[in-house]
Amino acid sequence: MGGAERQLSFWLSGLDRTQFSPVVVTLHPDEGDFWEPRVESLGIPLLRVRRRANRAARVLDIVRSLRPFRPRLVHAWHLFASPYGGVAAKLLGADACLGSLRGSFESFRKNPLQARLTLALVDGLLVNSQAAGDRVASARRTRKTKIFVVPNAVENHVGDRSAARRELGGRFGLDEGEIWIGSMGRIEKGKRFDLLLDLLASLLRRGERVRLLLIGEGPALASLRVQAEQLHLGNAVVFAGADPGARTWLNVLDIFCFASLDEGLPNVVMEAAAAGVAIVSWKTPFLSELLEHRVSALLAPPGDVRQLEQAVLELVHDGATRGKLGGRARTDMLRQYSVARFLERMTGAYMALLDGAAQGRRGL
Repeated sequence: MGGAERQLSFWLSGLDRTQFSPVVVTLHPDEGDFWEPRVESLGIPLLRVRRRANRAARVLDIVRSLRPFRPRLVHAWHLFASPYGGVAAKLLGADACLGSLRGSFESFRKNPLQARLTLALVDGLLVNSQAAGDRVASARRTRKTKIFVVPNAVENHVGDRSAARRELGGRFGLDEGEIWIGSMGRIEKGKRFDLLLDLLASLLRRGERVRLLLIGEGPALASLRVQAEQLHLGNAVVFAGADPGARTWLNVLDIFCFASLDEGLPNVVMEAAAAGVAIVSWKTPFLSELLEHRVSALLAPPGDVRQLEQAVLELVHDGATRGKLGGRARTDMLRQYSVARFLERMTGAYMALLDGAAQGRRGL
């Protein structure tokens, strides 16, 4: 149910089928992936290439699977898949290969072998934030690899807030008279959900009537539960688990707090903004592309936990500011990051690579 896969679903659902005939290869098949049946429901071939310890053999499996389709363009949707895509494209005689960086430049820098192979093997690299694109462009050794900035898209999925708040309140034992603070994502160490538990404990010590709703699953969930017990949070924190429809819950929140310091262009922040929720996070380059401090969010200096808490505390006591920030964030998000604009940008990236390959064949 990841954000990157949701973006892929937007593209596959909306691309012009008179221009493109998509085929999807999954490198992690038969793991109960949420999106596999949805890809197939679109009438798109889904090829399952199993894991192998031998990476060369895995590349050959990809090539054998794709050969009957004679692809002109191979697009690897993640960084880890980009070297596979680059080699496969060359063995298949494809016109071009597009790699992807779905995360931040730091995630690119921390995987130097994948990064070097990607830039050596692909013709273009798709990134979802300008900040990441600028840093990759300055780090590459040649201009051969084109950089395409295609921000993520959001849908307008806001429903009846009062009804949803009643339903979720009953499900999780939440008092509708309290302030609901929430966050969502894969529960892993880098997302820093632990900071939110500390923040909740501090707010409770101040006597604030707040609840924390954490939506998601992942490897750090057990340690978060232990931390919640040590902090004596009791039912003030709700671990809601993962749910395919969780993004439609976001408008029930009073405040969305995002503590991760290293992202590409985070879908969950975009979805919270599109839902009209007041957001508190860090003033990082990637979030500054989406939100403006005191205009559409409250953004604390990166890593300054005290100021993050002060921003949350301000919004706990100021409903008018919550409404103003959430309303502006929703307007900006739906205007700048619609699915229609995403489809235009994706189409532009594909056509630029294919047209460039055609010109190269003609010697232009």
